[in-house]
Amino acid sequence: MGEHQDSEWAMVAEYGAVYEAELAAGRLDSVGIISRIDRRGAAGIFGLNHAGASVRGITLYVPADSLDAARRALDIEEE
Repeated sequence: MGEHQDSEWAMVAEYGAVYEAELAAGRLDSVGIISRIDRRGAAGIFGLNHAGASVRGITLYVPADSLDAARRALDIEEE
């Protein structure tokens, strides 16, 4: 992650549950794209350790220069 430490990060997707974001992050990792999951305020409906539905949603970020490749890897259409 050193080369992207100072990079600008871009939101690639928002999910309703932690496990969905983790699956997407794993998919990105499998094609060589690093990502980070923003869990701030993402307490699950059954508490902080619950990986299910989130009250506020979970955001998945990738380095800005990897955004297009990440969208392709996750089959996300550009808006």
